[in-house]
Amino acid sequence: MITAEEKAFFLREGYLHVPGVLSGDYLARIQSEFDRVWDAGTSRVSQQQLLREKTFIELVEYAPILNRHRAIFGDQVQLLQYDFLRQGPGSTSPNRSWHRDFVFPGDYPLAINTIVYLDDMVEERGPTYVVPGTHRSTALPPPDRVHETLPGEIPVLAAPGDVVFINAAIWHSGGRNRTEGARRGIYIYYGYWWLKTYDPERSRPWQCLEGATPERLQLMGVKMPQGDLHMYQPADDRG
Repeated sequence: MITAEEKAFFLREGYLHVPGVLSGDYLARIQSEFDRVWDAGTSRVSQQQLLREKTFIELVEYAPILNRHRAIFGDQVQLLQYDFLRQGPGSTSPNRSWHRDFVFPGDYPLAINTIVYLDDMVEERGPTYVVPGTHRSTALPPPDRVHETLPGEIPVLAAPGDVVFINAAIWHSGGRNRTEGARRGIYIYYGYWWLKTYDPERSRPWQCLEGATPERLQLMGVKMPQGDLHMYQPADDRG
């Protein structure tokens, strides 16, 4: 979505795989911090935890990720949810678990699930699967095939540091990790400023607000965009 070609592909297919968004020392730091935060917690790492951590506050604003959302949501982009997913070796989870995050069909998404991969997402590690184009329909995945392969499915075979942007209305699924290593991903949801966040009853941790720029305050949903919502200026078509 930084280029016109990226944006056109995302709107048409419902997902976009971008290689090498994180690399080098920065990728190594994110991987190390992921393990530190995960090992200090329980089986789930929440948004409240991540927004207390400097490394992960900064990741939400990382330009190669955030600018692709600005290309869709314009100046109304907001963080909706943020968490980790880690599947250990020898998982017994289903090989597919098809779902869509909500039903809102159309070319333009209300929300985008952004997955930052920290491990090689080969077939054996259970990559994310998508069925391109399903974001345009109200149909749900067939209930009798939720845990089966589907016609037209595509595995997102990614390297560490790659990022995939997924229209939250597309059919998608994780896979089962059959390797001897971990399957680690960071999941960052962005959407329009006027949407409720996924934990609306809880305030943002002070760590992500202290000394924050107006842009971060808006991203965290505590400062309105410039102007009135009824005079919203959409993202342009420059990509």
